[in-house]
Amino acid sequence: MNRFCGLCGNALQPGARFCQLCGNAVPADTAQAAVATPPSPTSAPPTPPWTPVPSVPESPPSSSVPQMPAGYSTVNLPPVAPQPQRRSPLIKLLVIALVFILVAGLTILAGLLYLGYRVGQKATHVARALSQANTGPNGTLRNPLQGLLANHAPGDDIPTLSASAPVTPCPPAPFPDQKAARIPLEPHTVLTNSWGIKYGDVELRNQIDSIDNSTFSATSTAPDFKDDLGQVEKASSDTNQNCNADFRSAGTFITVNSHRLPRLLHDVTRTRLSDAAFQAIKERGKVNLRYMDIWNVRGGVKPTYESGTLTRVEPNDVDFPMIVNDQRVTLPVIHLTGTFEVEGKDPRPESDRPTHIGAELFVLDDAPDPLVLSWRLRHPTFHAGNFRVDVVKINFPVAKPDNVLEQQLTKEKRAVTYGIYFDFAQATLKPESAPVLKEIAQALKDNPDWKLTVEGHTDNIGGDAYNLDLSKRRALAVKEALVAQYNIAPDRLANEGFGASRPVESNDTLEGRARNRRVELVRQ
Repeated sequence: MNRFCGLCGNALQPGARFCQLCGNAVPADTAQAAVATPPSPTSAPPTPPWTPVPSVPESPPSSSVPQMPAGYSTVNLPPVAPQPQRRSPLIKLLVIALVFILVAGLTILAGLLYLGYRVGQKATHVARALSQANTGPNGTLRNPLQGLLANHAPGDDIPTLSASAPVTPCPPAPFPDQKAARIPLEPHTVLTNSWGIKYGDVELRNQIDSIDNSTFSATSTAPDFKDDLGQVEKASSDTNQNCNADFRSAGTFITVNSHRLPRLLHDVTRTRLSDAAFQAIKERGKVNLRYMDIWNVRGGVKPTYESGTLTRVEPNDVDFPMIVNDQRVTLPVIHLTGTFEVEGKDPRPESDRPTHIGAELFVLDDAPDPLVLSWRLRHPTFHAGNFRVDVVKINFPVAKPDNVLEQQLTKEKRAVTYGIYFDFAQATLKPESAPVLKEIAQALKDNPDWKLTVEGHTDNIGGDAYNLDLSKRRALAVKEALVAQYNIAPDRLANEGFGASRPVESNDTLEGRARNRRVELVRQ
């Protein structure tokens, strides 16, 4: 049976008094004891005190037990405990350093990319500003770099315009003389605009309300219509004002009306160009013009500007078809085209900011009143490329109006009128229809033996069945108004609708569709 050292667990030789491995003395009373199993290596025995063991045994050693050399003594050695492995701190420091270098590198790279973007944006803006004409509409020198360096964050520092903000009154100045004007702008003059947008034509009426010694006031009325996102915009009526002095020299033109705008805007013109701009066209055949629009934001709007040089296309005037005081006429206009670019700071995001915009202008060749009869911008960001504002008919007061309808019914037994107004896509008569209704009623009273048929006609937008029904309802609305408001006997009036089946012009153009929307009177 094997024996083991009680200190280190080493197997002992038979009869040994000392452990050959650690030198521990084996007591005599246990030297011959049999140990069934060695001590567990996982639990070390308690460490004995560090004391010497007597070198001379109490009894003579057996001849079979090896003797300790003289001068040596047995020593109880402490057990050797395994040391835990420690990771070097150098690896952790290297990992931290690599992460820091990576983050710093990405930050520097992002900064360089943003700096490159800003430099490129600034260079593009400089190029656009330098490419534009450097003269204003009256020939004065313009500085294309003015305010350029301040454009560090487009839109951030553009002032917000609000309808509730106080406005500075106009300085005293007379409105341009209208005595010799071909189309005089005076109270009760109505210009009907057809606005080409993504989903179709929208007719707006701009009526001049008053002109005093400083201010020009007009009201713009718009019907319900569908915007570019397919949402229905409710009918609106907005009054706007311009300073008489701006019709002399302002180089900015605006067409937009909005209840979010201040009622008075300075340094812009509506309806017509300024005298200085028109003079530049007549003298040099070109003009530098700026167009103002708006971008809706919280609390109001921010202005946007596109500008460029418009150059005369034909050397002579061209004919422009128009309905004036309910008669189809042609007006002499100057035709100009050019390319516009965004000017100055812009609140629109990059995706909505146009470049290289095709611009086209038709202006009445009439110095007392150079009316803008057609303004077009060609770019996908403007109503899917369909944007244009055309004047399609004009009505202005005359001193002694002739009953043209009565004259036509007398000679031709048929008269065409464009002076009866309806809500968009509806049969509701507008108040502006009163002068023509009164003229029809007077013709019937002056000719008691006449009987008339009221015919309704539409353009081709909306489908045949829809337009046929709409035209019938509009003809009936005219008849009912003559009976109820002007006491015309019902048996003297009949009504019929023809929809889009009898166009007088092409439905492929905005102005053609406007002239197909009409009421005709037929003498029975």
